Amino acid sequence: MTTNLSVVQKKNKRKKLKPIRIKEVASNEFTLPDGSRIDTEHELLSFLLPENVKAFYRELSLSVEALCGSRYEHSEHRLYRWGKQAGSIVLGNQRVAVERPRVRDAETGKEVRIPFYEKMQNPDSYDRAAFQSALKKCSQRDYKNGVPELAASFGMSKSSVSRSWVRTTGKKLEEFMSRDFSSVDLVAVLLDGKRFQDVGCLIAMGIDSSGKKHILGAYQCNTEHSESCKSLLEDLERRGLPARDLLFVVDGGSGLNKALRDKYDVHRETRRAVVVRCHVHKWENVKASLKPEEQHEAKSLYWAVRDARDLTQAMACSEQLKAYLKRVNGSALTSYIEAEQELLNLHRLKLSGSLKKFFSSTNPIESLNSLLEEDMRRVKRWQDSTHFRRWIATMALKNEKRMRKVRGCLGMLALKVQIQNLCKPEKLDESTV
Repeated sequence: MTTNLSVVQKKNKRKKLKPIRIKEVASNEFTLPDGSRIDTEHELLSFLLPENVKAFYRELSLSVEALCGSRYEHSEHRLYRWGKQAGSIVLGNQRVAVERPRVRDAETGKEVRIPFYEKMQNPDSYDRAAFQSALKKCSQRDYKNGVPELAASFGMSKSSVSRSWVRTTGKKLEEFMSRDFSSVDLVAVLLDGKRFQDVGCLIAMGIDSSGKKHILGAYQCNTEHSESCKSLLEDLERRGLPARDLLFVVDGGSGLNKALRDKYDVHRETRRAVVVRCHVHKWENVKASLKPEEQHEAKSLYWAVRDARDLTQAMACSEQLKAYLKRVNGSALTSYIEAEQELLNLHRLKLSGSLKKFFSSTNPIESLNSLLEEDMRRVKRWQDSTHFRRWIATMALKNEKRMRKVRGCLGMLALKVQIQNLCKPEKLDESTV
């Protein structure tokens, strides 16, 4: 017996596009997906390449006529034409040499700027084009092959594009490191170190009460040095990070641990923050001390601590793990005990299953790191610290837009309340007052 089977393919959901509204057309106001306004007059002249130079001179002539009146016409205008001069504008993502008219004021004798010419001379459009091409993996040497060349064009050399990239990424660095988070209701901060070639970097990712992720900063420092890590925390606090009632998920660097201990008093009853150690990093440390035949049993017991349903069960699993490690390897036991309480803090927070999995490691930053590494792999050598910081800031801002909310984000407000309960200041004993 034969049967006819049909395969139903799942349709991919198309991203909903923002429609162009009638009132926008009437007012000649259009916006890019990021919300920035499009200068339609400039964009039209820049991309209609066959006629754009003619259109530029036509509009320039009208602009001069508006200032001085018609040519050879007697008028009462204070402004008058004063010859021509070589200049340049930006058309079609490249600079073009042009001849521009000059205008003077009859009373002051000073030259007057022509608004239309200044708008077309604005280098921001050129910088933006070079910047977008670089983000699309177009090399600076090959940029000129990616745009249609015009007669008398210049400014597309490797050096010109490189200078444009430096200007644009410099602005991105300033924007990235000066963002104010005081208006963001931050609940948790994930901190993880990463090396890009020979440069160490500590990346901070914040999670707010709605579950949205924010890249708080990327700092060129080593997680083994407590002073640099403490400076990082102080900079975040200056930019709006709350001074208490926070959850920190860390990779376990000794310097970072000391900085958190000194600043937030995390291991005492008067603690101002809760620290959870990354379970993945700690397992790798424990595993490194074990023989291959010992790792299977230890792995089962170790992850049973994280997957326990509550703190009581987690502590029981932890005791079993310590008993096993004590029997097979004392170094592995010492490594585990060093982070035991910070691993158990995951259960003290009383998280849902989704949030428990999310906050049990710094994997969300590892995902970001892989994107940053892919974007920055073409740089073979960092010239200096500023060079590295410009790149890391630019790529962090680019990839931040791709990040989704935390799965289980509806439980973030409950997490915030539980953190506040764990960070309550120690009550004074009235008998000692």
